[in-house]
Amino acid sequence: MVMIGKWAAALGAVVALGGALSPHVANAKAPGQIILTPQSEEALVIIKTDWWQPAPSMHSAFKLLLSTYVDAEARLSSGPFSGTALFEAKQKNFLDGYLMVPVKPGRWVVRSYSQQDSWALCFNAASLQFEAKPGQVVYLGRFDALTHRQQLTRQAIASGNTSIRGGGFVDYFDLPQGPIFAPVDAPQIAAVQAMLARRAPGVSAPVQAVTFTPATFGTGSTLYGTRRCGGYFPASGKGKADKS
Repeated sequence: MVMIGKWAAALGAVVALGGALSPHVANAKAPGQIILTPQSEEALVIIKTDWWQPAPSMHSAFKLLLSTYVDAEARLSSGPFSGTALFEAKQKNFLDGYLMVPVKPGRWVVRSYSQQDSWALCFNAASLQFEAKPGQVVYLGRFDALTHRQQLTRQAIASGNTSIRGGGFVDYFDLPQGPIFAPVDAPQIAAVQAMLARRAPGVSAPVQAVTFTPATFGTGSTLYGTRRCGGYFPASGKGKADKS
């Protein structure tokens, strides 16, 4: 049984969570070993964020999942074995407070924030999309993981799902609050470039500030008909959040 533990330092009596869903992802090399030049076929996406001690038996504090996206149809284009990229907040994955993940070029959307492989905030109703081009580093800005940690905790408590047995998973859908990133400015871009020069010298591609635009997407379902964020049968989110 997975249970939510106390988060005394940040929320006093409020209960906290800790790790996340593990889909197939476009990520392999240690961050300091990544190679990306202006001639590369892939792109690199970077965020800055917080780390905290994960729950017992968990390896990451949280996971932030990206999916490929079709803007004209407001739908995810990722499948069970492709089209996703995962930021895992493991201590070994951080370089000076930054997380990075290689991605295929194209349009991406922030799909979900999850903890302990059991609870997730699905951003289907209010997300952000962006373009990643070949041979380019895209800096998304500082991701406010602590606020989403609190948000997920409140959702779990309000729904009564503070413990989950037998590998279960709970998605929270149709949320008015999407992923929170701080705006990116020129000094931040310079800081990312300096970090890469120190810690990931194989990355020589230019760093670009992200251009976010709003996005929604359908949630889909599992093979058994259970609603799931990025399920096997995704629907369009055009017009309004998918309620199926």
